Amino acid sequence: MKKKAAAVALAVVAAAALAAVYAGFVRKDMSDFGVPYRNAGRILRGETLYRASDGHLQYKYAPVSALFYAPLAVLPLEAAKPIWFCVEIALLAGICFVGWRILPGKRKSAAFVVGLSVLVLLKSLGRELELGQVNLLIIFLLVLMTSADLGRKDAAAGGLWAVSIFFKPYAFVFLPYFAVRRRWRPLAVGALVLLAGAILPSLFYGFRGNLDVHREWISRLSDSTPGLLTVGDNASLYAFILKILPAQSETAARIVWAAAGCAVAALFLGMMRAAKAGEVRGAGVLEASFLLVLIPFFSPLGWNYNYLYGLPALFVLLDAWPLLSRPWRWILAVDLVLIGGTLREVLGETLFAFYTRESLVVVNFVLILAALARVRARKIA
Repeated sequence: MKKKAAAVALAVVAAAALAAVYAGFVRKDMSDFGVPYRNAGRILRGETLYRASDGHLQYKYAPVSALFYAPLAVLPLEAAKPIWFCVEIALLAGICFVGWRILPGKRKSAAFVVGLSVLVLLKSLGRELELGQVNLLIIFLLVLMTSADLGRKDAAAGGLWAVSIFFKPYAFVFLPYFAVRRRWRPLAVGALVLLAGAILPSLFYGFRGNLDVHREWISRLSDSTPGLLTVGDNASLYAFILKILPAQSETAARIVWAAAGCAVAALFLGMMRAAKAGEVRGAGVLEASFLLVLIPFFSPLGWNYNYLYGLPALFVLLDAWPLLSRPWRWILAVDLVLIGGTLREVLGETLFAFYTRESLVVVNFVLILAALARVRARKIA
């Protein structure tokens, strides 16, 4: 009885805290949510989605993704915003629940692993909620995909993989991973779902109009990306390289970026081989977590808060904490403090601006990737 009362009290406190966060911090912005909300109405009316006149807040997702927001588009924006905020909180809870459930070791408590991971990435989570972004949905879909893949549920794995691509093409990082493992059924299902998603907007545009809107989508992506590569908040590896090289060194940056990609691919293939040779239990969880970190790392536009994709990787590393050597514990502890503690209020305006402008979060997550490789080398997970 006491436990039930304590749980109810905790739920009430949590709900009150989230309501305060929404009212005082989130409600005034959610500008990124406003983009798909507006375009959900457009697709229902058969209007084009991709307009240069929208300025910085242009729609960049696949046309079919606008239909996901259609139920919210029938509401006034100020009524839809708190609903989307609640959906995002539910998605975060889902990521934590499924991410914890599929961990193979469970050497530490859920409170330690999940709670500390969320705390470390709290600034990224806060920015995600403030903007009303879609990354939590994508992470949830890909964590569910990993769970389905571990259980050899091919149709579910392929469908979840494809649906995430409707919003952002990040999950294509899993395509070679499935191919190397000869997991053709999920890829085949995924291809069918992608085809269906490409055709579905024809209900609103007609066949020829649907082709036109897809061309506009591709054109808008190619036109809007180059100007954002070196802005301060872009923290992808490519942006990091561009910022440290002398001006007008785009060719050199591409060479370094490609070389880094080859090195990471070789490392990942070595990790997969080690897992296969060593019969590592739950190897797919670590491998999927590694690939999720690569999303903001190798995306041309990997914003600082996009490193929220590292949440499952932190689950893996913190669960493996007791088996790490003392030097690696120190390295990882310092790195986690830097990831979570690089706040304007902590560093001051000058240092925070330097950390953000130079995309130094890349260095933090290079260490996360190295720690994952170390965990695999010891056949911990």
